[in-house]
Amino acid sequence: MPRQRKTTRPSQRELPFSELKGEIPDAGFDEGFSLLYSEINNFIKNGIGKKAVSTRKSLWTKRHSKEFLSFAGMVARPGADGGWEKLLRSRPYRCALLSGVVMKVLDKHVFSDLLFGAGPEHAEVLRIEDSSMVNVEGMSARWCCLMSFIDRLTNDFTGFKRTDLRAKTNRVYLEATGGIPPLFWKRVDKITAQIVAMLLPLYSAIGEEAPSQSSYQALHNIVALAGWLNVAIRLSPKITVFEWVQPGEAYQFSFLCIGEEKKMASDGHSEAPNDQTRKRTRVMISAVPKITRYAHGSNGFSAGTETYDVMQPHVVTYRGIYADWEDNRVVPLQSHARNGFVVFLGRIMSLLMSVMRLAMVLFVAGIFGLMVFGAWISITGGNGDGSSLPWIVQMVLWPIQLTFQSLMLSVRMVLRSSHVRTDYSLATTNSWLLNR
Repeated sequence: MPRQRKTTRPSQRELPFSELKGEIPDAGFDEGFSLLYSEINNFIKNGIGKKAVSTRKSLWTKRHSKEFLSFAGMVARPGADGGWEKLLRSRPYRCALLSGVVMKVLDKHVFSDLLFGAGPEHAEVLRIEDSSMVNVEGMSARWCCLMSFIDRLTNDFTGFKRTDLRAKTNRVYLEATGGIPPLFWKRVDKITAQIVAMLLPLYSAIGEEAPSQSSYQALHNIVALAGWLNVAIRLSPKITVFEWVQPGEAYQFSFLCIGEEKKMASDGHSEAPNDQTRKRTRVMISAVPKITRYAHGSNGFSAGTETYDVMQPHVVTYRGIYADWEDNRVVPLQSHARNGFVVFLGRIMSLLMSVMRLAMVLFVAGIFGLMVFGAWISITGGNGDGSSLPWIVQMVLWPIQLTFQSLMLSVRMVLRSSHVRTDYSLATTNSWLLNR
């Protein structure tokens, strides 16, 4: 395992917890998430995305954790050429991909919490409370199944009641804890360390053992800001929804394109004059989800729902095939990442087969040599002068020597071409879902 640089404990970011005593406006969430994405982007660009890759080996076949491969497969897919390698070797693609991975980690392990940093007792109270309100929603849906529009309004109303009850419960809890969840900074430290462990194979690819002290502090600040935004969300009666654009999905003008493929026809697709295949602009990397806040209407039960778009989805696009079923023919990331092991295993099997074939040749040559030597002994009656014995022995042993030399040469060539990765080993971390 590579030695990590000795770093001091990161300092705790100053966060405006006192402002959470009141209601944060929607524009405040807009500014908060914009700042979060900007800091994530700078963390990647100034660190792991700054240098070119220092190895010719596939970056996907390094010892990545299952979490990393899972998140990367959720936010990215190669273009029409099906090349996964460029997504990590190209620095612009690498920055967008890793920004999406970090944002996905925060979505799954920070923003999904009912209150980030809450103690186990309060977390259990929130879980039970949330489950009971979900059951109420299910009952409301069954009672109102005869009229679809009333069903929608009732579900919306019950959903807002659930978030309102959660917000009141969390406010009472935070009043007893001084306004900060008791395990807030412990969770920030843990998630920061887990993200770094997830990115270590890529740091090795650019010639570094671990992120610098300033880079680690920047990531710690990012996780802390995400945790503060989670607390702000969970203290609000409004509903905040994260919607990720799926890789391969057709581009829409509501997406914010951050890549080079920004030119397209007005309908999102075009047909090249010398190409009979219709093309469509599609999503290659989903770096940021669409974030929307929903509020219940202020004029009563039938007032409907008010929406506020906090952030547009940020995507990198490519020129894909018009038909969805034809464009989706891409090797899955998990299969691509396993190809390195499959190739190595194939080389080992090829080596074993070569050894077996050469062993058989050696055996046959030995038997033939013994037969010739026995025939010579029977012809001479064992009474020869012995002058020709060394020459006869050399002739008998010559096929065996040639076979053995060919065997050693084949072994050296196979071992030379086999890329056995022994430069480092990364300790496997436990699943985050089990450690939460």
